[in-house]
Order: sequence, then C-alpha cells, then structure tokens
Amino acid sequence: MTRPPVIRDPRVLLFPARRAPHREGGDGTGTQQTIKGPMSGMTVLVVEDDFIVAYDMQTMLEEQGARVLGPATSLREAQELLAKEQPTLAVLDVNLGGEYVFPLADALLAKDVPFVFATAYADNDKLFPQTTRSAPRLAKPVLPNVLIAQLMRLKR
Repeated sequence: MTRPPVIRDPRVLLFPARRAPHREGGDGTGTQQTIKGPMSGMTVLVVEDDFIVAYDMQTMLEEQGARVLGPATSLREAQELLAKEQPTLAVLDVNLGGEYVFPLADALLAKDVPFVFATAYADNDKLFPQTTRSAPRLAKPVLPNVLIAQLMRLKR
C-alpha cells in the first residue's frame, strides 16, 4: 500500500496575525458599544502573543466595562501603544515570542501604571528582575474571575 505524499504547506499551519474585533453597537454604525461594569472608565493594556488567549482576555475585560489597549503581541508594539496612551492597568505575558516583557514593566513602573503578569513563568523567581518581583503573578491559564479580582485590587 502506497501512502499519499505529505504536502507541507506552511500557510496551513500559520495563524493569521489579527486582533480581536471591538464590539459593534446595535445601531449598525460600527461604533464601539459601551458596556457598564466594574471596570467602566478603565483602560487596560493587554500584552499577549497568543491570539486565543489575547482574544479571550480582551473579550472578558470588555464585558467588565474596560477599554482594551492592544492586545500587543510584541514588546515593540506594546511600547508604541504605551508611548501614545497611558493605560489605567496592564496585563503582561512575560515571554513574547522569545522576548521578555521586562523593559515594558519598568516603563509602566516609571509611569505608576499598576500591572499583573499573566504567565506560565509565575513560579520562576529567578527570571524576574528585582524591580518587578513585587508585581502580582497569575499562572496561566488564568481564570477570568481571578484576573478581574486582581486588576480591581490593583486599581484601589
């Protein structure tokens, strides 16, 4: 029995670089819907390189009333967003495609923007620079209610 040849088409395996869509208003105008919630009036910078995780995080935060800045998938993109606008809070993945987010964390500290790390490296104390060791760390996968509760504690 002859097996068919395996065709490796890289386009099949690539995940498109997209952002989660902002919610549209029910009036058909395409304007973002304002949702009232415990995070209303807050802008949250989301830095996450996994599309699915970023999409879920953005959706969850918007459902709580927050406006999401990003999600940024790289350190450079996150730094550009921070240069344009100061968020109320931030959620940071530590490893962005092999690049660590710590320079952004230092910039957030300098601007007095509270942040939380949402990362698979939550238990690795040696990885975190001294300046960021006091920041809260949530292990992935982060439960929505845990993330929201932590962000609300940071805002106080």
